[in-house]
Amino acid sequence: MRWPWSSRRNNQRLVLRRVGEQHAFVLTSGAPAGEPAQLLRWGLMPEAKSLPAGEAIALLDPEHYQILKVETPSVPQQELKAAARWLIKDMVDVDGADLTLDVLHVGGDVERAQRQLFVVAARNRAIEALARGAAAMHSEIGIVDIWETSLRNLLAQQARRDDLSGRACAAVLIEDTQCLLVVCAGDELFYTRRIEPDADLVARARGDTPSVSPVEVPLGFEYQPGGDFETASHQESPLVVELQRSIDVWERSWPELPLARLYVLTADHGDAVAALIQRELGQRTVALNPLMAFGPNAPAPEGDARAALAACLPLLGAALRTENRRL
Repeated sequence: MRWPWSSRRNNQRLVLRRVGEQHAFVLTSGAPAGEPAQLLRWGLMPEAKSLPAGEAIALLDPEHYQILKVETPSVPQQELKAAARWLIKDMVDVDGADLTLDVLHVGGDVERAQRQLFVVAARNRAIEALARGAAAMHSEIGIVDIWETSLRNLLAQQARRDDLSGRACAAVLIEDTQCLLVVCAGDELFYTRRIEPDADLVARARGDTPSVSPVEVPLGFEYQPGGDFETASHQESPLVVELQRSIDVWERSWPELPLARLYVLTADHGDAVAALIQRELGQRTVALNPLMAFGPNAPAPEGDARAALAACLPLLGAALRTENRRL
């Protein structure tokens, strides 16, 4: 979502969000065509400080917006938002006048037999609060972005580096409080879902969970699948279960685009988490390092390194936003 009054004074881009009492930010500089943007500064600030940039993007946290999927109405392009507002009126719990909407086609603008539309519905007061909170770091917020498109940007660039841009790939962002899954093909967003986090996932990936002894089976006990006597040494991750359900939905919905790879983004032990998910899911899974999107010489973060990476994961994707996209 770009505000019509925004302007660019230089080629630096600032992306920011509020994290508790701190301010997460990513500052990049433009690069020649075909080259990655340069990451100048990033991290966490305890107090908001002004950062000069020609463009400022504020990232709206997921609890302040919804992504809804509807059939694309048969109206001219310029009337899509108005038609979408009417289509989602029974799908949201607030008055449509209190929402800011933006739309993008599922899978991009390629003509398909059945066209669907992602409708992003954000509360006006949440956007206004976001802009007010960001004012101390930049006087003019020109764009409000969302996590799903940010994750799409990171996934699309990684898929290009791995020569998979023509195939369907997925990425899951794993945080302590939420997880976000997207599936993309050809740089376009096809599927997204929010998933409850698995509090024990990192500990299990590191092998820190205690082993559980099998339950002794009484003599004469008749076997029943799923019975209490089954060993609990293998715990099924609820996150992996939901990932499998999402992959099943994907394969039924888009059989012509089999999933080539799943990428994992997490601030802690990404390689170990990816290995655990691959083992339990049976899907090729690798950790994605978002800093590689900006070349091999990214600067160290400001503030606590782990907290900074966790806070800036979605910001790094928003910093890759291209101007020919609506979101």
